[in-house]
Amino acid sequence: MPVYNGEPYLGIAIESILNQTSADFELVICDNASTDATADICHSYASKDDRIRYFRNERNLGAAANYNLAFERSTAPYFRWANADDISGPDLHARCLEVLERDPGVVLAYGKTEIIDGDGAVIRAYEDNLALSEPQASERYRRFFERIGLSNVLYGLMRRSALANTGLMGDGRVPAADITLIAELTLYGTFVEIPQVLFYRRMHEAASSWDRSDQAAQRQFWTASASKFVLPTWRTALNQLRGVLRSPVPAPEKLRLVSYLARRLTWQRRDLAMDLFQLFRPTSQN
Repeated sequence: MPVYNGEPYLGIAIESILNQTSADFELVICDNASTDATADICHSYASKDDRIRYFRNERNLGAAANYNLAFERSTAPYFRWANADDISGPDLHARCLEVLERDPGVVLAYGKTEIIDGDGAVIRAYEDNLALSEPQASERYRRFFERIGLSNVLYGLMRRSALANTGLMGDGRVPAADITLIAELTLYGTFVEIPQVLFYRRMHEAASSWDRSDQAAQRQFWTASASKFVLPTWRTALNQLRGVLRSPVPAPEKLRLVSYLARRLTWQRRDLAMDLFQLFRPTSQN
């Protein structure tokens, strides 16, 4: 559980994990130098339950680095991230674990999602539509980009051995690193959706996903810095290419994937051009 200033909902999020029907897990909490009561809340829960391991960064490293640290500090063969403001249904671990243990070809299992508000009331059901069972990695990869909206599946259960071979959340120099990560994970196996609501995504104004068009908020979230993203579309494309090249798929599949990424660049040509314009735009003179 990566967290920064999670005081309003942190206790509820932790309780939802401690109340899992499958009790064999460790909860690694990585506190990104919070300035509110996050540390006190975490210490309180950790003192009562030895499944909780709490770490606090000396400074805010940004979300990308903190998510990566949460993975690196974990040890179990299956892994999931849990936001400090979302709620995990009590059967989430058990149902997802059943799927992963039954089929070694599955790298991610997730349940259906409901969107909740700041008070915990259900706003609407959300169809993730990311059950990717195609045998060809290139087809799973393509379908992922056709279907992805909110990245709720990131909070499903993943096979650690596959996740360890990816670029994780990267270096924080691009927004929406979660999308690139999940796309790369499709190259390692299939995704299974469990037909039961197991995840409750909380949408509120302080959430990082509340307004992805707010570039200042995205920079602060991913990097803990006001510095602008430099060539974000180009960097994202390069990270996606790296993910394809380091994947275990056969050479013919890699060629299909590289061809698909090349087509995506033509679809993104305006964003690519805007990146260059922003990079070389003359600074205003005083």
